[in-house]
Amino acid sequence: MGVLTETDRLTRPAAADFVRVLAVFSVGWFHIWQQSWVGAGALEFWPRSGAVWVDVMILLSAFCLFLPAANDMAQGRTPAAIRPRAFWRKRAVRILPGYYAVLAAALVWQLAFHGWYEELPLDLAAHLTLTQTWFRQSYLFTRLNGVTWTLGVLAGLYLVFPWLARLLAAHPLPVLAALLAVQGAATACLLPQYDTIQYQMGFNQLPAFCGVLAAGFAAALALAVLGRRPALQTTLARTGFTAAGLAAFGVLVWLLKQQAGAGEYQLHQLVWRMPLALAAAAVLVCLSLGLPMPFPRLWRWLAGISYQFYLWHQMLAVWLKYDLRLPPWSGDTPPNQLGDTLWMHRYALLAWAAALAAAVAATYAVERPAAAQLSSKA
Repeated sequence: MGVLTETDRLTRPAAADFVRVLAVFSVGWFHIWQQSWVGAGALEFWPRSGAVWVDVMILLSAFCLFLPAANDMAQGRTPAAIRPRAFWRKRAVRILPGYYAVLAAALVWQLAFHGWYEELPLDLAAHLTLTQTWFRQSYLFTRLNGVTWTLGVLAGLYLVFPWLARLLAAHPLPVLAALLAVQGAATACLLPQYDTIQYQMGFNQLPAFCGVLAAGFAAALALAVLGRRPALQTTLARTGFTAAGLAAFGVLVWLLKQQAGAGEYQLHQLVWRMPLALAAAAVLVCLSLGLPMPFPRLWRWLAGISYQFYLWHQMLAVWLKYDLRLPPWSGDTPPNQLGDTLWMHRYALLAWAAALAAAVAATYAVERPAAAQLSSKA
């Protein structure tokens, strides 16, 4: 697959693509495993803990958003102020066409297979405005597409990022500390409410991710600064960073195992959210500074379709199993609950194939053509 340039290593590191692929497809494994019950042997902890990879996705978003400013800072330049309207337009062009396409598909499917329901207008309005995490129906009980709550969290980040980036560039340490304090306060407020609707509503709101965002911003700064130090460009130094990245990955795996075995899944996830984010940030930075990653263009291609994979995978898995009953099954109890291992494996393969096919089709037939068309009109 070849090796990308030195400039790419600091502006579009292959490790970021690798971590994105790992995060998104681990979430996909989790959701398909939930429906199929196909075991993974010694790796069973991986799909069982797959939900926490959404935290890594949010960390990576912060990292990628701030990396251009961090590179400017590392070179002694004052980062250009981000114009809010231009920034929001760019983000909208990137995420909304594919998002609205999958939302339209979810709406049509809901009406065709299950019909109207009383809360549909609110559910749809919240999803159209990316405010689904604000309302119980659209966040906890939606009948459209449950995974899109993540975009609601990111929309909050996008809304404030032009000003947040300016503050970070001027006062990085105080701003990072403030973000950590916000997540700490949110966690302290939520823990006594565990097992209540208030906890369910607050667990995945933006304040509870502020420390994760701080880890992503700090990782961008660390990469930009360390990546330009001549003493760290030697083969020996890069080998050391790769070893450190693998060690951090080992810590990440240990955290996944703890998550998989946790009796109170969401309680454990909230308490251990920051250690997980720090381990993922260390993997990201160290592998970016390490030896060239193998197959960088493969990771870039998979990262390129990962957004659409994320949008489509869970919805398709549910449609295949319950609405289309594919692979074929009859009765009231799904075959996985009856121990039909042949059906379970066939279903898992079908769900993966459908999600990947939808990801490729939506990326190349919807997302990229729409982005090109909208960008040309800017």
